[in-house]
Amino acid sequence: MNIRTLPPTLALSAALLAPALAVAQTADATPAAAMPSTPVAPPADALPADAPAADFEPGRRGRVDAGMGFSSLTGGNSNWNEQFVRGYVGLRPGTTLNWDLSSQRHFDQRGTVGALSLTHTLTPWWYVSVGASSGSADFQNKYRGDIAIYRKWTESQQWVTGLALMKSASRDGIHRDTGITASVAYYSAQDWVGEGGVVYNKSNPGSVEGFRGFAALTMGREKQHYFTARIDHGKEGYLPTGAIANGAGNQVGFQSTELSLQWRQWLGRDWGYLVGGQFYRNPYYNRKGISAAVFFDF
Repeated sequence: MNIRTLPPTLALSAALLAPALAVAQTADATPAAAMPSTPVAPPADALPADAPAADFEPGRRGRVDAGMGFSSLTGGNSNWNEQFVRGYVGLRPGTTLNWDLSSQRHFDQRGTVGALSLTHTLTPWWYVSVGASSGSADFQNKYRGDIAIYRKWTESQQWVTGLALMKSASRDGIHRDTGITASVAYYSAQDWVGEGGVVYNKSNPGSVEGFRGFAALTMGREKQHYFTARIDHGKEGYLPTGAIANGAGNQVGFQSTELSLQWRQWLGRDWGYLVGGQFYRNPYYNRKGISAAVFFDF
């Protein structure tokens, strides 16, 4: 059977999150947030924008992003800011290391969070990803671990399904989370990728259960530009440590929505910029944010 693979011009639909580093990113309900979608890698020799497959092009092994972000919050909460460096490097054909280091000021606390994840091709049809992260502030996780497995489908390998498991504990010493994510992605031959999925999360104390759904679309071509939009909605367990809640309710098991947009533009063969915007809403406060960075391919 002939297996047709996609050209290396398709981006990963989960590229809004840093390079395969959902493990490094924390949503607003940090101690007990539902697990963000784990990035789904493309078919074996398709090379995405931010979270690469385990394979890489000869002469190009990785990428580094360096930038900052700012967010304004309502409900009496102080504004956020962060500075970050993140990227990936192909260790060998079939294995890619992703990394992230970010200094964040959220809810009047400053903390640093770091993460590593490894994506490895098992066979032409299967690949896995494992990751770990840790933060120094109460609003960040003391530890988080992720493991995921992915399967390509159809002769063209344009369909990819994934199943991911997550376990985390917050640095406040109280909140813990366990999450399961099921996802499906379609890699079009017309330079776009669509992804969707569902997340089940159990937050403790209290065994607070929640479901979230997410969808993402990436359009563009490598060495030109990528545009990515992502939305997720559903139930979260707890408000993060330090958040101010102005409103009714017990602040447990509430609904929230987050929308993210990102544009990555090449200015030369091996460098360019990216800009993004984020909007988050729950019953107690809203958050609007912007981010900007420069990136370098190598």
